[in-house]
Parts: sequence; structure tokens; C-alpha cells
Amino acid sequence: MVYEITRDYIRTGNSRSGQRIGTVRFIVSHDTGNPGSTAYGNRNYFDRQQPSASAHAFIDDKYILEIIPLTEKAWHVRSNVTGDNRRYGVNANDAAIGVELCHGGKINFQQAYARYVWYHAYLCDKFNLNPRNDIIAHATLDPSRRTDPINVLRNHGISWSVFIDDVAEALQNFGNSNPPDTTTPAKPPTTSKPPASVVKGTTVKLPIGEGDSGPFVQDIQEELIKAGYRLPRYGADGHFGEETENAVMRFQKDYGLAVDGLVGPITLNKLQEVNHQRVSASDFPLPTGVLKRGSQGEAVRQVQRALKQINFNPGTIDGIYGPNTEDAVRRFQSMYAALADDGIYGPNTRKYMRMELDD
Repeated sequence: MVYEITRDYIRTGNSRSGQRIGTVRFIVSHDTGNPGSTAYGNRNYFDRQQPSASAHAFIDDKYILEIIPLTEKAWHVRSNVTGDNRRYGVNANDAAIGVELCHGGKINFQQAYARYVWYHAYLCDKFNLNPRNDIIAHATLDPSRRTDPINVLRNHGISWSVFIDDVAEALQNFGNSNPPDTTTPAKPPTTSKPPASVVKGTTVKLPIGEGDSGPFVQDIQEELIKAGYRLPRYGADGHFGEETENAVMRFQKDYGLAVDGLVGPITLNKLQEVNHQRVSASDFPLPTGVLKRGSQGEAVRQVQRALKQINFNPGTIDGIYGPNTEDAVRRFQSMYAALADDGIYGPNTRKYMRMELDD
């Protein structure tokens, strides 16, 4: 199977420093840890919020999406872990490509997994890496804090060794040279040897309008529906027709934008803002003090409600600081280099949660 790689890079900032990466020696496999968060959802988050964290690529059932060029560093492994230095003699951020698997929610896992496997094989081919030696799980590098992507794969009946076998098998479909960066299909092979994979180095072009189609149009339609602009005839079918255009025009009129029926940067940003708008501090108060595994009461409920609001689902809002709440806090903390992702809610975590809620 040949997949398209979409390159839609985030702006330079905390998440993308622009620093050049050294010789790529290995790949670090991750999962997003935030079920239901899509490749473009993550791309937009890192572009907008600019936390001191990132990865090169996010993969779901629609996209293999590179958000940072493979020639630049991404911040996907904490610098104070030592597993990367012991194994490869270098910090992962200086010499490894970080790849994130999106899962959960409405994401079709099998389709996302197929792209995840293929992209790892693509990277091995591109950088002359051996999948059995040069791909490592984030959990292996940082075992005290991370389980990705091993737990997610295991939940779908896939062991780490099976994943590596799948990558090795996919790599056999690549030629001896790197797959070409081209927007035209490869010519049919003249022998029985599998064709070199084709990478379409594309970026989604704005504005999007009537007549356009594809997964990005479907994302826009889903955002419109979420914002309350129904598409009763065709729904989110991936085709930008008259119904979608009318919904866009109603949205633009309601929010004081130029009414042209086109989804350009201003309309897209407003649509995302409306769907991800935060509430006031009075709606989601945050307790002071320290809360951790075993804590109970209204203060824990406040933390759980806030976590759910900023899309780090802690499970049931029950006032019990159990493993699900601890994991949600840890996932949130992992987005900020200034936080120790220990799963303990304290003054520093409160500060950054408040920033998210007030944004």
C-alpha cells in the first residue's frame, strides 16, 4: 500500500525552534495519549499553543501529517532521560524522528495503524535504518513515566515485536533508494519487484471552497456541525457542495467575517476558536494545594472537570484521584517542559491549567 504524506508545518516558536537536527540515527514511536485527538487537531494545537513539546509527524486514519520538517529538531523526549544516550550515544531530540499515533474516538485504528507502520518503513528507507535496532518505543526510553505506544498497541492485540515485524515487512516494499517526493503516481513496475512508494509532498491549500473534496473538507464539515451549523442533506461527506458553502456563509455572517463561502485562514481559525473556546475562571475554579493518587473530595472534582474541559479526559467525575485522573494529569503535564509529568496536581500544574482554561 502506498500512502500520501501531507506536509503542513507549524510556525516557528516553542514547539518548532527551527534548529537543525543532526544525523538521524533512530526513530522514537509515540502515541498521542489523548484519545480521539486527530492528526490535524494536534497540528493546530501545537501551532496555536506552542508548548515546549512536539513531534515530527502525527498519524491518524486520514493523514500522515508532518508538522515539523525532518531536517529540524522536535521536542518529543525529555532531555533528562538516559535511555537514548545509553543506546544510541545521543539525546533523542538531537538525532531521532518522533512519530505519534492518533487513536480512540472516531479514529479507525486499523487504518491509522497501517499508515503508522508504513511511515516507519518510509523513515527507515529514507535514513537507512534497521527497524529491529533503530526503532524504539517512548516507553522504553522513559519507563517510569511513559507507556506509549506499547499499551495502545497491546490494547489492539499487537505486541511491540509484531509491530516491528510489520515495519520490517513493509520496508521490503521499498526500493534500494529513497521513495521519490513527487505528486505524480509512480509508473507501473516492469518486474515483479514491488514498486517504490510514492510520497506526495503536499500542504493543504487555503482557501477551501465549492468543488473541493477530501479529508480536510470533511474535517471542516465536522467543525461546522460541532459549531451548530447542521448539514442535514449530506453531512460530513468530504465534498464541499452548496450545502457546505451555505453553512460557511451563515457562520461567517454570524461572526462578523467577510461572507464569501470560502474557508480561508481567518474563517478556519474562527471556526476552531468557536469550537475550542475556553470558559471563565468562575466556571472552572481550580483548587490550591497538592492533590495526588488517593486524594478525594470536591477539590478533586474541580480538577477532573477542568481536565475534561481542556480535552484530557480523566474518566468519571467522581471526586476520587485514581489512576485515570493521575494519567490525565500526567498527559497534560507532558505538554510543558516546565512541568514534571509525575501525575501530581500542584501549584505549577495549576498555573498551566489555568492558562489553558483562560486561553
